Parts: sequence; C-alpha cells; structure tokens
Amino acid sequence: MKIFFDTNVYISESLGSKTAAAILEATQNAAWRIYCNTHVTDEVRSTLKQKLRKSTSLVKTTVDRIRRRTTRVKTPSSRHRVPGDEMDNPILRAALGAGAHYLVTGDKRLLALDPYEGLRIVSLAAYRQILIHQGFILSNS
Repeated sequence: MKIFFDTNVYISESLGSKTAAAILEATQNAAWRIYCNTHVTDEVRSTLKQKLRKSTSLVKTTVDRIRRRTTRVKTPSSRHRVPGDEMDNPILRAALGAGAHYLVTGDKRLLALDPYEGLRIVSLAAYRQILIHQGFILSNS
C-alpha cells in the first residue's frame, strides 16, 4: 500500500497528537510505503516555525523524522488542481505521481475531491478505520 500524508498529519504528530503518532507508526509497522515531497516538508517547517512559533529544535526533529520514514517524490507538472487552493496542488500532484492509494489529510478542499482518479483522499479518522480493518491498529487504541 502506498500512502501520502498531508502536512497537517505531521503537524498534529509534532504537537503531540497520539492519534497521528499511532497512525504513522502503524503505517510503518504495516510496511506500507509512505511518500512525501519537499512541498510538505517546507510547509511543515514554515508552519511550525513561523505560524506556531515552535523551537528550531522541534522543527528540525520533525523534519528529520519525516525524511527518515518517507520516500521522497518530485512534484510532477500536471493538469491536476485543487479548486480554491493552489497551495494544495503540489500535494495532490505528488500523491498522484507516487501512485499513492491514499492521501490522508484534514484539508476540506482535498477531502471534497475524494475519490480522485483512483486516489482515495481520506481524513485521519477514516484512515485509522482502514488500519483497524486491516488489523494494524486495535479498535480501542
């Protein structure tokens, strides 16, 4: 299985979300491939540092963790666009370019596209249910 996590999943994990951390860990334990592009890591860095005013150490740790657990993909040029949010175009394009089965996000504009040309775009809660159904997370954890 190929998974692409949006910026908000990594931000949630970085800020202490046990759900996001458990889902990322379960995905790794399932030996599913996690993809990421520079747009996501740049957005994580910018959001943590400038918008949320987190420490340089936390920013570095978060970006390093993303790089360790993901396969980097380039964002291909393509016709694919997220209506109303140009900033999400690189995320959609990279997920499609990677051949991801799932794009996991909390972004309402991306979620509204589900399904998109064979790519399932799901919330963190919906993805958690997929992991439960596959036996990678216990339903009560």
